[in-house]
Amino acid sequence: MPRLSILNMAIGFLVLFLAACIGSFIAFDMTEGYLRDPEILSSWQLALQKSSHGHSNLFGILHILFGLTLPYSKLSLNLRKWQTLGLFSGTLAMGPGMLWRAQLGPSESVDLASILVGGGLSLALLTLASHFFGLIYKLLEKA
Repeated sequence: MPRLSILNMAIGFLVLFLAACIGSFIAFDMTEGYLRDPEILSSWQLALQKSSHGHSNLFGILHILFGLTLPYSKLSLNLRKWQTLGLFSGTLAMGPGMLWRAQLGPSESVDLASILVGGGLSLALLTLASHFFGLIYKLLEKA
């Protein structure tokens, strides 16, 4: 298996580990909310923290699946490296980026955190679309 595939799988498992660790803190905050201040449960910050936790798990699994399917892609190695960076930028955007955004609070204006989260997510979506085409190209090639 190519080293780039293994790197993606390692990133995926690391992200899953970190998301599980952070999830325990979110669970603690939710428990505190149920016991002391139920209004916290509907707060902006907790909503984005839960979203960050869920998206981090999703992107961890995406990295693992990307690594497992990378050898089947017909795209060049250089492009696959760029895809890895694109997917990783989405992981950073939807994990730590969402936590950063949660700390800033809601805003009607566009701020740096929103731009970085949107940009990282856009790169990840571009990665997923291009990987789809790399796999389809492999599927359609003559045996």
